[in-house]
Amino acid sequence: MLLAFAVGVALGGGVLTRFTADGDLKDLHAQVDRLEQDNARLTDRARAADDFADAAAPSALGRSLAGVPVLMVLAPSADRGDVDQISRRITDGGGSVAGTLRLTDDLYAEDKAERLRGVVENAVPTDVTLNASLVDPRARAGDLLGAVLLAEGAVKPPSNGRTDALAALQQAGFVDFAGPTVPGARAAVVVTGGTVPGDRAGEGQGIGRLAAALSRHGDGTVLAGRSGSSQGAGPIVVVRQDRALGEELATVDDADTVVGQVSTALALAQAMRDDVRAYGAGRR
Repeated sequence: MLLAFAVGVALGGGVLTRFTADGDLKDLHAQVDRLEQDNARLTDRARAADDFADAAAPSALGRSLAGVPVLMVLAPSADRGDVDQISRRITDGGGSVAGTLRLTDDLYAEDKAERLRGVVENAVPTDVTLNASLVDPRARAGDLLGAVLLAEGAVKPPSNGRTDALAALQQAGFVDFAGPTVPGARAAVVVTGGTVPGDRAGEGQGIGRLAAALSRHGDGTVLAGRSGSSQGAGPIVVVRQDRALGEELATVDDADTVVGQVSTALALAQAMRDDVRAYGAGRR
């Protein structure tokens, strides 16, 4: 009798467990269906927003960047497609891409920070003085790059000292560019990637600080990153969490969308009028 009772409990428990599992599985399927429907709606909404931004771009930008030569500064994580589309929007606004400067992984490597500092200090032209308040070597590199490449108003031909400064950074492996040097510009767009893993937080901080220092020069600068760049260890977090930096450097955190690419050109035009803004879906 005791055995029969034990068998009954076991069978009853198995049936109950099965019914419970079936119920949980149905709930799980229902949740998945709801999430898929929500995702489809969000995708459709994002596509509609991009279509509208693409159609509205010519009238929104007008000739806001007419005659403005723009320097494109590319972080190692910058997406080529984002760069091409941002360049297109700059052209749509009447501007031009004067030159492209690529930053290398070595620029953000912690074990190369002191070497970077030494190269920067030795490369400063005699007619340039770096900001003494900038301590981080990436920030000092950004200050130097801004001093030798960006100018307010009319762009002047680079002096030998400024050309030598760029060559020194290139030879040391911290930047790269095509041709003998990089043409000067009035404004700049720093293009970076998206989410930065926690174990590479130094890279996000370095990009943010370099862009902020660069923005002290010329007529306007924008830091544009992909979705996720304004979260966690992303470079835009560095700028937006510091009120002083946020007032100097415009940011866009969805440069992987048409809306973000148009916003980048618009933000640059506004920054050149001392109207610095933050665009995108991330926290400000």
